Order: sequence, then structure tokens, then C-alpha cells
Amino acid sequence: MKTFDEIYEELQSGDNNELNNLWKDAKNKSEKANKTALTICLIIDILAIILFFSIGIKVSSIFAIIPLLIPVLVINLFVYIIVNIIFSGKETIKYHQKYKSVVINKLMNNFYDNLEYFPNKEMPEYIYEKLQYEHYDIYESEDYMEGQINNKYSIQMAEIETKEEEEYKDSDGETQTREITKFHGLFAKIGMDKSINSELKIGQNGSFAFAKSLKMDSSEFEKYFDVQASNQIIGMQLLTADVMEELIDFVNKTNMEFDIYIKENELYLRFHSGDMFEPANLKKGALDKDLIQKYFYMLNFTYNLSNRLIKLVNETEL
Repeated sequence: MKTFDEIYEELQSGDNNELNNLWKDAKNKSEKANKTALTICLIIDILAIILFFSIGIKVSSIFAIIPLLIPVLVINLFVYIIVNIIFSGKETIKYHQKYKSVVINKLMNNFYDNLEYFPNKEMPEYIYEKLQYEHYDIYESEDYMEGQINNKYSIQMAEIETKEEEEYKDSDGETQTREITKFHGLFAKIGMDKSINSELKIGQNGSFAFAKSLKMDSSEFEKYFDVQASNQIIGMQLLTADVMEELIDFVNKTNMEFDIYIKENELYLRFHSGDMFEPANLKKGALDKDLIQKYFYMLNFTYNLSNRLIKLVNETEL
């Protein structure tokens, strides 16, 4: 297994002409699209000002002009988005696809064996749905991968976003529908040889507000996490001092929420990370080091934590 510096050096020194060229094309197209969009917006703004004066609109204060400006701003935003999609969307998509096939694929292969990575494929919904994390109406997923940990334990992982549709009354009393994100981040399922013959859940502090949380030996750990265990003895055996320290360290370094669920011989991990495995802003270059390091750290933590828990389950007398 290689360090981040080794992988990043390989990415920089490797034959990535196609990736760099696609990035340059996407960047150039994006810059041209921005200039075109801004020019169109400026013309719209000038025409709006001329229209205001031509119909004799008088503005008595800054607050009086706000209702007049809102439609113009909405049109400007719409024009900006549409122009960028039309003039730079194709090149940006090509660059994103190449970035994933080169950079993300290389990162994943560093940790997992027999890897199959499908950037545009969803994780089957039934895998996530059966765990009943939350109620949702919309399920979306991408960056699906299948592989093995240490050539033995199966792992399936993907970015997942779930949304709930909620009805509400607008200012006119009309019924409208809006989407509320329930979860957006990285989700992984790992298969273990040995079953714990029970369930263990580790969530952020306050996750189990209506259920009794397992009392842990570490007061520092309890500041960050709640624990539910159908078998308290097994829960204490698996949550050793070094495991708790590793979980605390990850929270302090990333400030990211995550939860762990072990059910029988299956281990589930969820990271509330938002978008994953996407390239950085085009201005930051084809290989933004900070972002690639973030993805490396996420995969590294997932790999190390899975290994640690699998080993503990195998060594614990259940």
C-alpha cells in the first residue's frame, strides 16, 4: 500500500496528457462561457434600466427598488447557468469522467483488491433501504465500486443522496412541494466471515435520543458519540480504547459526521460528506493536491477502520 505522497507523485509524473488537455479545454470553455454570460447579463441590466426610466418609474428609496431588481437578478442567474451549460458543459463532463477514471480509480486501487469502479452507476437501493436509516422519497447514487479488503472481505461503496418530499403552503396559500436532503455522503457495506450475533450502532452524540445509549469508559468519546448495542458485553469488547481514540481523531481532523452499524456479519459505514470524488474547481488545476488528499484520507480511514473492526470481531469470543 502506497502513501499519499507516493500516489500524488505518480499522478504528477505519469502520462496524464489526456487528463491535462481535457482540463485545459474545460477551463478555456468555462472562461469563455463566463465572459459570454456576463456580457449578456450586462445587456439585460442596461435594457432593464432603460425600461425603468422609459415608463417613468420613480425610486424614492433603496428599499423601493428591490422589488424591481429581483426579477432582473433571477433572469441574470438563469442566463448565467444556461450559458455555462451550453458552452462548457460537454468539455466539463469529459474532464470529470477522465478525472474519475485516472485519479479516483488509482486511489481506490491503492486500498482495495479486485476493484471494479463504475462512476456513473448506482449502488442497488435495496442495500441501503433495508437498514432504515431514515424515511425518504428520492434515492440517488453514483460512484459505485465493488472490491475486496485483503483479498478476502467484500466491500461495496458509493455516494448516496436521499431526499424527502415535503408539502407546504406558499405566501399565496398554494400547496407546493420541496425536497429536503436526509443523507448525502459516502456509504459502504463490508461483509465479514464472523457474525457478532447481535447489533451495534455508533452515531453522533444525540443520534439515539429516544433510546438508551451504552455507557462507555471514555468521557471524551461520549462527547462525540452515542452507542446502542443489543448485547452490551459485545459492544464493550469491540469498542476498545484504541478504536474509540481513532474515531475521535477522525472527527477532530475532518469535522465530519459519520456512523457505524454492525449487524450480524455485516459492517456498514456512513460519512455525511456531501459530494465525493468530484474534481476541484477548474481554477485549481487538473490535480488539486488538497482535494485528492481529502479523498485519500477518507478511503484510508474506511480501510483502516474496517480492518480494525474485522480483526476485533475475529478475535472476540462471542
